[in-house]
Amino acid sequence: MTLDENKLIRALRERARAPDGMTGIGDDCCIWTPRGETCLSVDAIAENHHFRRGDDPRAVGRKAAAAAISDLAAMGARPVGAVVAISCSAHWDAAAVMDGLASELERLHCPLLGGDTTAADSLVVSVTVWGEAVSGTQGTPGRLVRRSGGRTGDLLVVTGSFGGSLASGRHLRPEPRLAEGQWLAQQHFVHAMMDISDGPAADAPKLAEASGCGCLLLPDQIPVHADVESMSDTVTAAMCDGEDYELLIAVEGSQWPTLQLAWPFPIPLSTIGWLVEEPGAWMEDRHQRRVPLSYRGYEHRG
Repeated sequence: MTLDENKLIRALRERARAPDGMTGIGDDCCIWTPRGETCLSVDAIAENHHFRRGDDPRAVGRKAAAAAISDLAAMGARPVGAVVAISCSAHWDAAAVMDGLASELERLHCPLLGGDTTAADSLVVSVTVWGEAVSGTQGTPGRLVRRSGGRTGDLLVVTGSFGGSLASGRHLRPEPRLAEGQWLAQQHFVHAMMDISDGPAADAPKLAEASGCGCLLLPDQIPVHADVESMSDTVTAAMCDGEDYELLIAVEGSQWPTLQLAWPFPIPLSTIGWLVEEPGAWMEDRHQRRVPLSYRGYEHRG
């Protein structure tokens, strides 16, 4: 299918109206005035790496939007806007990809404000999003939660469950934990946060290193998604499969009961380990011995 760039842009301009005070699709740049601390992220998904040629193009567009917005959720931010670059081959329906992407941005209350389209040999969708800190319940200034705030002794807590995303097709249906991230950002005992896209085995060490700590994980406590086959190696699936887009949170250990009691969302919370003083990634084996982490998580390869 030939990419008709002008037709696609006209359709998006009619659909994606910029909110008051912003300039969106139709100019060389979008324009907005930040109202406080702002965060910015870009996320790209590519054919044969994050999706297959036979996948539903609307689902691919929805995934591109949701995966990018998940980065805002990990900061505790409110979405403000997005711009999209799509490189599309003749094998893909660019309008369908953008329909799925625009629909997901609308669902997540993130205005589409611009971007770029070009023909290519394969489909790549790159989504840049930005967000702002959410004010506290008493009008107090909001904050954006970084990976680097974790402290020795913090519990490592996750939302949801893990494993089997590719086999089940859930890798095309990520659900950004926006409301959960915004609520967590308002809790003083939440010290650090990130989203888990490459599996706890890969991402927990990243948070620990950013915080100047090591991490000790409890693989048998990683919550396994219900669609992972019970006869498989469920622990490895949960630790390593990736593309779950749940939140990883470093929580002051003494405040774990408080967090459990105050948690207002149906998605469960689970402890999977804690931050330790000794650098590196560690785990408890079945004999409760501390050993080097033997799981690697998902790795992106060229």
